[in-house]
Amino acid sequence: MGCFPSKGESSTKYQVQGSAPTSPEPGSKPSSKTLDPKDFIFVDRSGETLVKPPGSIDGQQFVVDTCVDCAIYLLDTCDSVTIDDCRGCKIVVGPTTGSVFLRDCESCVVVVACRQFRTRDCTDIDTRLLVATRPIIETSTKMRFGCFDFHWVGLETQLTQCGMSAYGNFWSHIFNFNPESHPEWSFVDPESSAIQALGALPDVPELAGVQQLLDSIDPKHGQPPFCFKTWGERGGLPDAKNSKNTSEGCLVLVPFADEAMAREMVTMTTGKATLVRTNCCTLTEPWLVDFLNQSGQGDELGENAGFDLAEKARVVKALAKGKCLGLEFGGNGCVDAVKPVAEAAGFPTLTDPHKYAEWRYKGVEG
Repeated sequence: MGCFPSKGESSTKYQVQGSAPTSPEPGSKPSSKTLDPKDFIFVDRSGETLVKPPGSIDGQQFVVDTCVDCAIYLLDTCDSVTIDDCRGCKIVVGPTTGSVFLRDCESCVVVVACRQFRTRDCTDIDTRLLVATRPIIETSTKMRFGCFDFHWVGLETQLTQCGMSAYGNFWSHIFNFNPESHPEWSFVDPESSAIQALGALPDVPELAGVQQLLDSIDPKHGQPPFCFKTWGERGGLPDAKNSKNTSEGCLVLVPFADEAMAREMVTMTTGKATLVRTNCCTLTEPWLVDFLNQSGQGDELGENAGFDLAEKARVVKALAKGKCLGLEFGGNGCVDAVKPVAEAAGFPTLTDPHKYAEWRYKGVEG
C-alpha cells in the first residue's frame, strides 16, 4: 500500500504501491514486479535534468523534494505527486489520478495534468494546468495560471488510463483559501505558452522525441495536438475592431460519439473565434430540452428552430447518452463563424452566455 511521508522524514521512509520485500524467500525467484522506492523519488538535486519517460512510473506515487534549478519531466501516469521545497525548477507532471501538491516552493514553472492541484506556502509559481477540479491555493503569493498546452507521444492514452478528459479542464476556476491575506494571483499572458515558459528542452535522449513533436506544432494554429488551449475566466475577449471587450459568445453541444467532429470544429474556427471553455459532462434530457428551446418555455425552439420535433428528440437522446461535449466560443464575430459550422454538422447552439452560464461548471469535480 502506497503512502507519502510527512515533510522532513528521510527519503528511506518513502513507500510505493505494491512494493515487495527486498530479499526474496529462500528458493524463490526475484519478482519482476518488485519496486524500488528510490525509482519514484527525486530528492536533494541541484542543476540536473531528471526525466521519467512513459512507462517508468506506471501509476505510482512520486515525490520531488528539495530540488534547485532542475529540469524535471515526469512523462508518465502517477497516482499522486508531492513537490516540496523546490527553487528555480521547471517541472512537467504527466496525468495524475489524484493530487499534485506543491508546498514551500519558489520561482518554479510547473506544467501539470491532474485531477486535483493544490499549493501551500508557495511564491512566484508559473503554472499551466489541465485539472478536473478547481485549483486551490493556500497562503501562496505571486501565483500565475495558464492553460495546459504541452504534448508528448502517449499523452492521450495516459489521460484515458487516468479517467481524465482533455475537455474537462477547470484551470482558470481558482479557489483561494486566503483571499484577504494572500490576494496575489493572476493569469498568464494569453499569448504565452508552456513551451515558452519552460524554455528549450534539455538536450537529452529521453526528450528528443518530445522536442521534435513540439517543433512540428504550427504556432499560428493556436492549439496543441490533443489538449485544448482555452481563454478561461480572464474576462471579456478583446474586440479586434474597436479594442473594447465583447460579451458575444456561442456554446455548441456535441455527442461524445462525435468527438472527432468537435475537434474538427475547433480547427475550422481557429482564427475566427476564440475557444473560451470546454467541458465534458452528463446532461439530463429536461436540461437539454430547455437548451434546445433556448428560453425553456413551451415548444418554442428559439434559435434552434431548424430542428423539428422529431429531430429535437433525436438530438436530446444523443446528447443525453453518456457524456456530452461542450465547446464555448467567444470574441467579436464568433457567432457568425461558429453557428453555421455547428448547424451543418447537426449540433445545437446557444448564443446567450447568460443562458448557458450554468453549463460551464457542470461536471467539475470537487
